[in-house]
Amino acid sequence: MPTGTLTRVARTAPEALTHTFVIGETPTDAAGSVTVTITDANGILVASGTAVHGVTGTYTYVMAGQPLLASYSVAWTGTFSGSVVTEVDYVEIVGGFFFNLADARGSDTSLADDTKWSTTALKSSRQEVEDECEMICDRAFVPRYHRAVLDGSGSPDLLLTDFEWAASGRSAADVRTIRSATVAPQVGQTFVALTAGQLASTTVTADGMLRRVDGGIWTEGVQNVIVEFEYGWNSPPSTLVRMSMVRLRDRLAIPLSGISDRASSFTSVDGGTYRLDMPGAFKTGLPAVDAEYSRWSRRSGAGTGTGRAQPASRTLSYDVQTNSLFHQRL
Repeated sequence: MPTGTLTRVARTAPEALTHTFVIGETPTDAAGSVTVTITDANGILVASGTAVHGVTGTYTYVMAGQPLLASYSVAWTGTFSGSVVTEVDYVEIVGGFFFNLADARGSDTSLADDTKWSTTALKSSRQEVEDECEMICDRAFVPRYHRAVLDGSGSPDLLLTDFEWAASGRSAADVRTIRSATVAPQVGQTFVALTAGQLASTTVTADGMLRRVDGGIWTEGVQNVIVEFEYGWNSPPSTLVRMSMVRLRDRLAIPLSGISDRASSFTSVDGGTYRLDMPGAFKTGLPAVDAEYSRWSRRSGAGTGTGRAQPASRTLSYDVQTNSLFHQRL
């Protein structure tokens, strides 16, 4: 995901989007109005209008509820010192959240103070927890959307993991539906969408491969295939929800901890010495939370810090055909 503020919004729910223009470290008003333009991942206009001015430098635009899972770019444009400035935030329309904010607040009496723990703080920490859990488990526990730009394979099979996901150690999992697929002869040329019949003749294998079963192939090329799909579970397991709220409370309490960030152990005032479990690339450092995440993870060693991707297992084809093991291309 590009840099910029990311806001997650539940499908069909309206959302008041907010942006603050800052020059140096100072919130600054635009000279005149600020316009808002919302586009989807394909660059198609979703909505536009004029933002409402609030406190100094801050503008708000109410986005109507959206019916489909999606990723949007939100461009805020205003004039500052005679120059037109555009800053971009991002919105992800999702099928739900791990837990609602009321349940999070009710999970511990210390969170009841909405002055100390604001709605904004809870939302931000919930998003951190969801992102972390999805990375550790290599899967989503609520319905989400992804647009993958892929290299055509020249065969009926196409790996759905794109560069962005591969770079972060992610793989395609729990694909719910393929929304669209478009193919170009090569990058920079015109993309043509698969027909409804062709799209219906695709299937996703357990190891994240999109397979055409109509005799067609994915034209060989570089970044010449775009696939939009939805993935994730309907809802997270109840035990994972409970442990994710434990992680939320831990994230919120980090600034309040009296233990140094560098400590691997500490001695209490009564003289007892305690060894701390340490966080890792694929573990939180909270034993109960890590045990729960590892139960649902697709990674080998999740919860222990290694988080290697699970190896795929597939029967090798020895048939002499284009995509076989022993085929020689002339």
